[in-house]
Amino acid sequence: MRNPARWQRRAALVAASLVGPVALAGAASALAGSSTAAPASAPSAAAPSASSAPSAPSAPLAAPGSGIPRGTTETIELPSGDADGRDRAVWIYRPAVPDSSDLPVVYFLHGYPGTQDDLAAAGFPALLDAAFAAGAAPFVVVAPNGRSDLHPDTEWADSTDGKVKLDTFITQTLIPAVEGDHPRDRAHRAIAGHSMGGYGAMNLGLRHPDLFGQIVSIAGYYHIDDPDLMGGNTPAWAEDNSPDQHVAAGAGSRILLIADAEEHDRLIIGEALRYQALAQADGQTPAYVLAPGGHTWAMVAGQIPTIVTFLDAGW
Repeated sequence: MRNPARWQRRAALVAASLVGPVALAGAASALAGSSTAAPASAPSAAAPSASSAPSAPSAPLAAPGSGIPRGTTETIELPSGDADGRDRAVWIYRPAVPDSSDLPVVYFLHGYPGTQDDLAAAGFPALLDAAFAAGAAPFVVVAPNGRSDLHPDTEWADSTDGKVKLDTFITQTLIPAVEGDHPRDRAHRAIAGHSMGGYGAMNLGLRHPDLFGQIVSIAGYYHIDDPDLMGGNTPAWAEDNSPDQHVAAGAGSRILLIADAEEHDRLIIGEALRYQALAQADGQTPAYVLAPGGHTWAMVAGQIPTIVTFLDAGW
């Protein structure tokens, strides 16, 4: 049976998505070591679109009346490599600067349930445009669709039955497709995510430290939660995909842990502090932020200044 808390979290996400976006006020809170910061209140997120059809890139025009150059957004389709033969939709934001191997890329994983469109619905493009116009180093944001009819709750992993291959898709298909003729090194690549995506970001970041130099986990968890049997109840899969069993792999990475102050999911409550303690025992210094709000995309959007500030220090 699916974890009841997971369905409560789904209801909270749906409820939050019914509120329209508003302007973000305030600047990023400073991040120093493992200190706790409380950034400005978050804007509310609009309802995500269910469509995964490719869209034409938006024009890099100045936002009306703001003088802020806009980045471009597009949705592409890539072969999933899954047993059902379907493609995966991928939402991409590119800042209004030329592409190069020195332009960082952040791979951002959504939660369950969710789609690649969640970031756009939460207002990421305008928030990123404003942050970059204010002087932060620009970066590309890439949000793949992590859903599957074969194992709906994919946990952003490869399944033991070989039918779903999210880990393989991200590391072997998505990264080369997005970066193209300008491949990045780990110093110019980060992985981030919210909820299930926060787990996925930490898991993939620790599994592939050669690919990702920074990890941002927002309202994530760092142990196995596998209601749709991606791992088939096999101990080997569970061990391989348990971030709290591979903390040492993050020694060479910069890590930001964000917890929401109004979290009600027992799967997630206390997880950021628990992981921070494990990392500190290993001699690491992950940053920790307690964000105002609940388990919603509005909370995530409110943390954009904090996330940008953290990443900016590591590029």
